[in-house]
Amino acid sequence: MPDLDGGHYFFTAVVPICNAGIVEHEGMKSSPVHMVREALETLPTALQSPVTERVGIQSPFARSLRTHFARFVVLDQPYFNGRNHEDALAAAITGVDLLSAEPDDALSCPYLLVMIDFDPVRFDGRGEPRSYFEELWTLMPDELTAVFRYCYGFPAVKDARSFADFILPCQVETTMPFNDYWVGAPPLASMSTAALVAIPAGGLFIALVAAACGVWSWQEGLLAGLLLAVVGLAIDYLWIMARGRKPFPANPDATLRHVLKGLYLQQAFTRFAAQQQGRGPEERGAAFRTFLERCQPANLDGPTQQPGVIRSLFPKVDA
Repeated sequence: MPDLDGGHYFFTAVVPICNAGIVEHEGMKSSPVHMVREALETLPTALQSPVTERVGIQSPFARSLRTHFARFVVLDQPYFNGRNHEDALAAAITGVDLLSAEPDDALSCPYLLVMIDFDPVRFDGRGEPRSYFEELWTLMPDELTAVFRYCYGFPAVKDARSFADFILPCQVETTMPFNDYWVGAPPLASMSTAALVAIPAGGLFIALVAAACGVWSWQEGLLAGLLLAVVGLAIDYLWIMARGRKPFPANPDATLRHVLKGLYLQQAFTRFAAQQQGRGPEERGAAFRTFLERCQPANLDGPTQQPGVIRSLFPKVDA
């Protein structure tokens, strides 16, 4: 599964946290990993619940009109899921000692897991994720510094470019993106069954024709034909796998700005429909024209829902 899929970029990185001794910051002494946890604990979340709405402190990621989701997790050590599963009868016959521990993975230092889903500037993802992280640094440098301060390599970060240079080498391939779904059928072109069959069949046919023309004996022609057919099947396999590695096509209306506009229109139209109950056709028609003029459905710049909130704010009485 590619990092770029469905028109969204799914960034995953594991950033090593320094584990050398005790550090001091703003009068507090603790381990570096605890400092990272403190920074994450005080990082505001989005205003997407009644509790966070009452707090009123917005997530710094809401300053970005490209960020869909952002998740940070401290990884101390990988979980040990117990012994590998095996056939109990075979283990008894071979004398497997169930009390003998099997090898397990261990991390040499804690890691900060970074997962961010964002809109690329271009649907083909060219220039990403560098352009996103350079832009993100311009929007929230203080918060990013607080989170990554005690990670290996961060002292070299001085500006947007050096921040991207710091985090990009830590990227790992995203294997399970959280994606949206198409409303209709996406424009997926089917592979030609005739072409897939023609490649191995063509090799077999050429070899048999060569044998019929006396270039090879029938035995040699048959053997060459089988070999060419196998090569053709290998070409088919590589072709299919190459097609499968292509990103899923982008939904043209699934950027964050489209989503925010859709949420705003959904709430606005619900209020509008409730207000039109009991009105006549002419009155409803005039009200709907006013609704279109006020809400501007095709204008993504506004009016729209603000990022990082669960609902839009409307006046108690619409004009």
